[in-house]
Amino acid sequence: MMNRREVLSSGVAGSAALALGGGAAVGTVQAQVVPPVSGLDAASLAILRVWVPVILGNSALPTDPTARTAAIELCAQRAGEIVSNYPPLNQAGIVGLFNTLKNGPQIFNPAFPATWEAMPASLLAALLEGLRVSQVASQRSIFSAFMGLIPNAFYSNPANWPAIGYAGPPRIV
Repeated sequence: MMNRREVLSSGVAGSAALALGGGAAVGTVQAQVVPPVSGLDAASLAILRVWVPVILGNSALPTDPTARTAAIELCAQRAGEIVSNYPPLNQAGIVGLFNTLKNGPQIFNPAFPATWEAMPASLLAALLEGLRVSQVASQRSIFSAFMGLIPNAFYSNPANWPAIGYAGPPRIV
C-alpha cells in the first residue's frame, strides 16, 4: 500500500514526464495547410459564378476582365467553403437548393434560357427582384440564401475591404 508521500511523488514525477513529452511534441509540431473544402459541387459553383456579379453589382468587382473573373471565382469558392461550415441541416438545405437550380432558369419561367450561363444579367436581376418580393416563401428563401451567401463570401475576404472603406475589425489593446 502506498503512503501519501509516495502518491504525491509519483504525481510530481508523472507531471514532469508529461510536461517534457508535451514540450517535445510542441517542438515538433509543424504548421499544416488544410486545403479548403467546398460544400458545393462544381455545377453548384458554376451557378454561383453566374449570380455573383448580379448580387454584388459592378461597383464591387474589378473592371479588368482577368481580375474580375478571378474575383468571381474566389467568391464562389469561398461561398462553397462557407457552406461546408454550416451545420448539416443547413448544409443539406443549401445543397438541395442548388440541386433544384441545376435544372436551369426555366424552372422559374419557361421563356428563360435553358442554362444559367445563357441568362442575360438584366433577366437575372429581374429574377432576383422577383424572388425578393415573391408571395411564395420558398422563392423568398432562395433570395435570402443568395443574399446571405454571396455577400458574406465576398466581404469576408480582407482583400475586398479597402474598396468599401472598411479598415477591418478594431484592434483590441
